[in-house]
Amino acid sequence: MRINVRFIGIFVFSLLFFSANAQRTTRDSTRTVQLWGLSVGAHQPLVDMSENYRSFASAEVEYFKKNQDGIITGVTFKALYGNSVKDPASIFTNLTDDEGNFLGVNGEFATIQAGLSGGQLLFQYGKLFKPQYNPNSGWVLMEGIGLGQHKIGLRDQRGTLPQLQSPFLEGYDRLHIGVYSNTSLRFLHLDNDERVNWSANLHVNLGVSQNIRGYNVDLAASDTKMKFDAFIGGSITWFIPVYAKQESFYLVD
Repeated sequence: MRINVRFIGIFVFSLLFFSANAQRTTRDSTRTVQLWGLSVGAHQPLVDMSENYRSFASAEVEYFKKNQDGIITGVTFKALYGNSVKDPASIFTNLTDDEGNFLGVNGEFATIQAGLSGGQLLFQYGKLFKPQYNPNSGWVLMEGIGLGQHKIGLRDQRGTLPQLQSPFLEGYDRLHIGVYSNTSLRFLHLDNDERVNWSANLHVNLGVSQNIRGYNVDLAASDTKMKFDAFIGGSITWFIPVYAKQESFYLVD
């Protein structure tokens, strides 16, 4: 009889222990999670960057890991793009006629599109500092640092303008490479049911860059001084979460 009572006691204790751990959820427990994200955003250039570009868009791929202390680390690749060159007519004026048309070979008009093209690779560190409706969701302050570039991207749709093909193109594209930081304030939503997960983000991006071509053909002048680049904007990120398995359930022998 004693053996049966002891066995029943161990069995009940095991059930209680298993149930307590199995009920660890996003709603009521701080969890370790990997976040795979895709973002779209819009930005406004400032300071030296605004001399060549108007507002532009971005697309981002992000990978973050959040631990149980709310510390978030990861990496972001940000692609910058847009038909946002401020005054392409003045840059390419020596390649156009009086009406601004590009004249290609055999007297044909060339169809040229000029826009911003660039990218950044940033290593990120942040902290969830004000949880909201569950301990895994709330305000996040993040700081990133890394390398980036931007240039005037040109597309000759017909391929009839040899003056804007390599190696001549490099004299016009204003390719800048530099070091950048990105400060972002995010509201992170990790769904209680692990289904809809997103963040809304505000960004301040600062950097120092230099024109690695060293010369602008249209200005017939060297360009070697350091530039102060900046842009501000916002983005929306859609996350796919991968939660740590050991936080979902425990097996008890």
